[in-house]
Amino acid sequence: MNDSNQTTAESQPTGFIGAASGPISEALLPVGHLAFITPFIALMFYASMNTDDYSKATLSWWCVRQPSVFAVTSRYYMGLNGRWFTNLLEHFVMSKAHLTVSYGLLLLLIMLSNVTALGYFFAKCLRVPYTRAFLAGGLFYAAWIAGVSSPGDNVYWLTVAFEYQLTITSMLLLAGLLCKSTQTLAGYIGIALLAVAIPAQHEVAGVFLVACLFGGVVAAHFLKVRPHQWWLGFGLASMSLASVLLSPGSMGLASILLSRGPSSHPVGGHFGDLSQILPFAKRATEHGINWTINLPVLLCAPCIPFVLERKGGSTSENSYMPPRWLALAGLSGMVVLLAEFAGVERASGYGVLPPRVEGWFQFVFWFLLVCVIVIGVPEISQIKFSAASRIALSMLFMVSVLGSENFHSAEKDLRGPAGPWHAGSAARLRQRGDSLVFDALPPKPALFRNTSLAADDGCWVNQCMAVYLGARSIVAMDPSENAEFHCASRH
Repeated sequence: MNDSNQTTAESQPTGFIGAASGPISEALLPVGHLAFITPFIALMFYASMNTDDYSKATLSWWCVRQPSVFAVTSRYYMGLNGRWFTNLLEHFVMSKAHLTVSYGLLLLLIMLSNVTALGYFFAKCLRVPYTRAFLAGGLFYAAWIAGVSSPGDNVYWLTVAFEYQLTITSMLLLAGLLCKSTQTLAGYIGIALLAVAIPAQHEVAGVFLVACLFGGVVAAHFLKVRPHQWWLGFGLASMSLASVLLSPGSMGLASILLSRGPSSHPVGGHFGDLSQILPFAKRATEHGINWTINLPVLLCAPCIPFVLERKGGSTSENSYMPPRWLALAGLSGMVVLLAEFAGVERASGYGVLPPRVEGWFQFVFWFLLVCVIVIGVPEISQIKFSAASRIALSMLFMVSVLGSENFHSAEKDLRGPAGPWHAGSAARLRQRGDSLVFDALPPKPALFRNTSLAADDGCWVNQCMAVYLGARSIVAMDPSENAEFHCASRH
């Protein structure tokens, strides 16, 4: 024991450099993370309403105002949109908030909800203090935002942030609650509510949740877990399945995944037709490989253990690791996720999934990958990193995120087109009149979406914006504003 302590002491750096290396290793990741995330947060306050934000803000269904939040939510539900909880929440918030001034704040709150939920999961799963768990959550979020396909959709488009990012928040909270060492009545109620709410937030998340829960129930049966744990898992899976069955969107997606493609985009053959499945499975596998070798995520995984390490804690506290079979569960979840990706792409009719959908899959896949590495390779967590090793790993991680294309785009947008573009968008929202004609906006920031406004005043985006501004018709003179969405007339 004394020899071990002596070896540890002799291995520590001495002198001024040794004394300074400890604080530097502690401060490097928080400071670097702040430097990375600041441009992305600042850009949120230059983002502006676009596409179906106007519909949500005016409680509109097919560009016709509805009398209440419940009325428009029921319209969506009867129109076979099963995201009733998301519709209820986003219509309520976006119709009450003054979006011309609160748009960026709402985007920031959704980002913080993701980071907070990540921190909550790490705190409950790995039994670590919240302060360090939240830092680990921030590091993972930085890795995701550095590599996500399109921040313009998942980060800077409020409707998509409600529909996709808040769903991730709910899933992380559910996972964190399930990882608690002891449960209370409030915890059980929260677990039950989230199991029902997630399929009602988005059908893709609902199908993934049901598949994972029932897979867990089957695995628990063979692992001979305690009966009350098995019944808890079975009850959660049943409640989530019931929520899916009551959600037209989730039920439609599940039936398509198990049968054939949509009638509007026939792909031919049933689920067992390998000639139809293989191209989508191959593309999903390629995505999985490319996502797995993402450098910021791979460097984030070894950084998390020393970020979470307690200073001065007991040996039992520092050595706690969740059961290793959770890593196998995470790996199985990654396989299920890629299978769902292939099925959704096959069923969607888009050919290639929209960036907002891919961004959701990337977040969940990378989160599972990090958990598999941290939990499945416990030797990483047991390594006592020296201050020099911490500094080296931290520098590599920060170089990977600060050198990412998304960061360079954010930094250039903030210094260049974001200000003029936001001023032009705000000027449009101040206009009033019967028939409004919008001149071209200044150059669009690289990370933002086009407005989706068209030269045809019959385009539904134009009509919803007209409802928002109290106008009869709106026309955008710049055809590039509709380049991404190809908005069509509803006449």
